[in-house]
Amino acid sequence: MNRLFLDRAEQNIPPLFSQTVTTEKTVEIVADEKAFLGYSAHALGSMPEVVKAGDRFVLDFGRHCVGKVSFEVRDNGRYLDAPVRLKLKFGEVPYEIARDYATYHGDLCSSWLTEDIINVDRIGTVELPRRYSFRYIEVTVLATPRPTRLSDFSVVCETSADTANWKSLPEGTDPELVEIDRVAAATLRDCMQSAYEDGPKRDRRLWSGDLYLQALTDQVLFDNAMLARRCLYLFAACEEEKEYLPGCLYQYPEVTFDKDMNISDYAMLYCVSLADYYFHTEDQKTAMELFPVVKRQMQISIDLMDKNGIIGMLENSWEGGFIDWAPNLKHNTAVQGVFLYALERLIPLAEALGESETAKAWREAQAKAMDGAKKYLYCEKCNAFINAYDGKQYSVQAQVWMILGGVIDGEKGKQMLKEALVSPDSIKPVTPYMHHYLVAAMVKLGMMEEALAHIKEYWGAMVKYGADTFWEVFVDHNPDVSPYNDPVMHSFCHAWSCSPSYFIRKYFV
Repeated sequence: MNRLFLDRAEQNIPPLFSQTVTTEKTVEIVADEKAFLGYSAHALGSMPEVVKAGDRFVLDFGRHCVGKVSFEVRDNGRYLDAPVRLKLKFGEVPYEIARDYATYHGDLCSSWLTEDIINVDRIGTVELPRRYSFRYIEVTVLATPRPTRLSDFSVVCETSADTANWKSLPEGTDPELVEIDRVAAATLRDCMQSAYEDGPKRDRRLWSGDLYLQALTDQVLFDNAMLARRCLYLFAACEEEKEYLPGCLYQYPEVTFDKDMNISDYAMLYCVSLADYYFHTEDQKTAMELFPVVKRQMQISIDLMDKNGIIGMLENSWEGGFIDWAPNLKHNTAVQGVFLYALERLIPLAEALGESETAKAWREAQAKAMDGAKKYLYCEKCNAFINAYDGKQYSVQAQVWMILGGVIDGEKGKQMLKEALVSPDSIKPVTPYMHHYLVAAMVKLGMMEEALAHIKEYWGAMVKYGADTFWEVFVDHNPDVSPYNDPVMHSFCHAWSCSPSYFIRKYFV
């Protein structure tokens, strides 16, 4: 660990802003074939004043919350001579409340499913020690010696986003965009803690791919440069010699990371994050301190170039790139696009910092990689990036990253992207993360109407399903799609889904 960079990160721990949210409203979770994952919440009324063993109710806090929960337990006129045992189940969406967690069959550890049994030994205020991410709480009274009063359920929501500085969209803005922007802002808000978290329900990790989109969107929403700076230093502190930066890291109990989580495209996007940070803040000190890390990271990819100018894949599948959760997706072409995309932004950074020799070397690498992509990754006959490097696989992801890398543009690029999106043979994006880059490719090609329509169609569909925050994975016609083999494990407030606000505020308002 680089102690200097760790110290810099600790010096930039942002203050947290808190807001207390209370509720007495209850809902019934009902099967609904038109609702997302088949369940919706219908208003009932207020929570019961007195409960007994076997009673159950579901509280609705009216918004997505991230924080610590408290409530009151009182007797009903007679001393409670045994503990009150409660089961509390937390859900970001109605489906989580309806789902029987005993049927979970996914790949991730089931302890992430937030269902706790607590024993209350003394009447009074109960403060739960854990932090929860939820809108709904199902309260089940498992045992109580006598009728009991439960009341004053509240949550102290915390975020490092200063929502007081958040500016609403101008009057007269398309109402659909206003709603999408509102949900996107709530998504980012609840993922902004002492670092940019990927999702407050589950991993609570800082991922460099998420960092890039979060910091970009933060610039147009809350402008928390301190948080961005902290995250940049945290990753730099974890650099190991001749290794891509870890794709993710943990903050507590101390900063650490998994050594098998190096991800090539994420490492390159970390480099882009520094460039974006510098040009937004003009913080030369931070940029100068971290620029050597960026140089070393980009050099790893340059050293992996084969004789054709194509970035090679390391043996570890994560080092071979992430790109998207689409099953069986090949990464070579897309990672080549990420490399070119990164250099396009990093060459101006090198020049701004007086690193002329680095800028020159990067231009040479860029030219070689660009020439290789055109010669060996592009199929002229089919006007698509289908090649032997990817086993002749046809994907929207590869086309998008070749556009973003500048390998193809103009009418030819537009036609290529349109054909990939409608072809029954192409692999389509699965995550809002990849849909961000799809919209970015449309913007780069000047397809502004299509980009706006896609934001409304994709993120707007989640809003129509009642999303309070945007979800980790979303395929409208197939909601059961899950990288974890069970959608109940999904994060329904996920950082890489927040970027509609970036596009709306930068290009469409």
